[in-house]
Amino acid sequence: MRGCVMKRKLAGAILLSLVTAISASCSRGEVNAAGSALPTGKNQESSAPSGNSQDDEPEITLPEEQELAVDYTTVKGVRAEAGAYLAVVAKGLDSGYWDAVKEGASRAIEDLNEQLGYTGDHEIRMTFEGPGDNSDVDSQINTIDAVLAENPTALCLAAIDMKSCQPQLETAQDNGIPVVMLDSGVESDLAVSSCITDNQSAAAEAAKKLCEAVGDKGQVAVIAHIQSSETSADRVAGFRRELTANHPEIELAEVLYENEEETIENMVLSLLEAHPDLKGIFCTNESMTEKMLDIALDLERDDLKIVGFDAGEKQIKAIADGSEYGTVCQNPYGMGYASVVAALRAAAHQTVDAYIDPGYQWIDKSNMELEENQKYLYK
Repeated sequence: MRGCVMKRKLAGAILLSLVTAISASCSRGEVNAAGSALPTGKNQESSAPSGNSQDDEPEITLPEEQELAVDYTTVKGVRAEAGAYLAVVAKGLDSGYWDAVKEGASRAIEDLNEQLGYTGDHEIRMTFEGPGDNSDVDSQINTIDAVLAENPTALCLAAIDMKSCQPQLETAQDNGIPVVMLDSGVESDLAVSSCITDNQSAAAEAAKKLCEAVGDKGQVAVIAHIQSSETSADRVAGFRRELTANHPEIELAEVLYENEEETIENMVLSLLEAHPDLKGIFCTNESMTEKMLDIALDLERDDLKIVGFDAGEKQIKAIADGSEYGTVCQNPYGMGYASVVAALRAAAHQTVDAYIDPGYQWIDKSNMELEENQKYLYK
């Protein structure tokens, strides 16, 4: 069993764990209260967002059609204690997507401190951590152990591997630390809430658009991030389901998964050699989409229709110049905000919904500049 932190009743062991965690945190680096990075940071702490002024920040929205007991777009009514500590452990820190999640979470912390009048040592604080590689499960487990040793008020977690984290979730439960899953879940019922995109429906939308792009006939393929990720599994399943149900003349040639044995570049080269008539590719996250865009450019394959998932700066430029047909965008800013509200409500023993849908939006050249879609673009 991967390192599980000791429980409160073992006070001496917890003290030792705290010292170890603090030392590890210092070695990873931190950010100051204004959000400016200090050297070598994989652990980022703040009590205020690091982005623009609040007037320039995206609107916080969630899909209106879902029936929720609580409004997660506001901190009104949240009864958080002074000096509360919220830990967020992401899948990585190397993309615009996670930057946007952090900005939304930090905005919620700032709003709550302002509403409750907390200042100085009484401010609610947040750390935002993740591995350098968003496929490094062991590193993420070690990070979760470290933050649990610091006894946070609540934990927001985006799991890399849906089969991981069970010992850590048990430790959190035993110590009264509520856990809210965001972005990616696990095969466990120990989390109090999940704020996760409906990835199967989002991928079905991507399938419809890719079929439209290739004339609803011919071969297409999927380039997916690691197979053990819940988001990867759901997006592949949703894409496949839409093809089977509604596009009889589309053939799914192959589904390729990111792995440690072979580079995406080599896998795509083999794919194109085996299927020279391939007309389109669906990529299941920002990283896979960016790699596929680079490969298509290097091979001068501007005939390939590429549909992505997420929308970092590189993808936005690719959609504008036509090298990417379009992308399904999540709502990371809203996801970060809503997850913080849910976690701190749970810590205060207030009502929390079991599932919160942050929503998604199809983005292409025709609607990319619309004001209402700017919150989906993680620049």
